[in-house]
Amino acid sequence: MNYTDFLNQLERDGFEFIGKALAFKELDNWVIGYIGLGGRFQQAGTKAFVLCARPKDFGFMDAPKKKYATEPMEYPYKLTPDSFNNKLEYNSELLRFDHGRVETEADWSSVYKILNNELPEALKKLSVAGLVKQLKKLKEPGYVEKIWLGEESA
Repeated sequence: MNYTDFLNQLERDGFEFIGKALAFKELDNWVIGYIGLGGRFQQAGTKAFVLCARPKDFGFMDAPKKKYATEPMEYPYKLTPDSFNNKLEYNSELLRFDHGRVETEADWSSVYKILNNELPEALKKLSVAGLVKQLKKLKEPGYVEKIWLGEESA
C-alpha cells in the first residue's frame, strides 16, 4: 500500500478530507486525523505527517469554529508510527512535536493500521475522562491545555 493507496483506503473507510493532505474521522467521542505537513517539512518523494486524536467536545483555538481542527497543536495526542505504543500518555507538545516521514512509494500499511485500528482501540480504553485526568496532572498548563480544560476561552 503506497501513499496514494493509503489515502484512497482512508476515504473508503469514511475519513473526510480537507484538501489532499488532511483526513479526519469521528469515532464516538473522539476525532482522529492524519495531518500531512507542508512547508519546511516537504522533501521530494516523502510525506511528513502527524497522526492526531482529540475529544470532539474540546475547545478550539481558531475562530470561527470549524468541524475539524487542522493544526497539530490543537490535538492533545500527536503521534508518529514510532511513538505510538497502544498506551496513550499525554505529553505537553503544543508547538514542538515529532512527526513521521515515509517515502510515498513505501509501504504505508503500518500507518494505516495505527490510524484505523490501533489508535481507535487505545482511545476506547483511555476515555475522554482519562485524558482530562492526564491534563489535570500538568503543573503549568499552556494556553491550549487551559482551553481544553475549560479554564480559558478561545
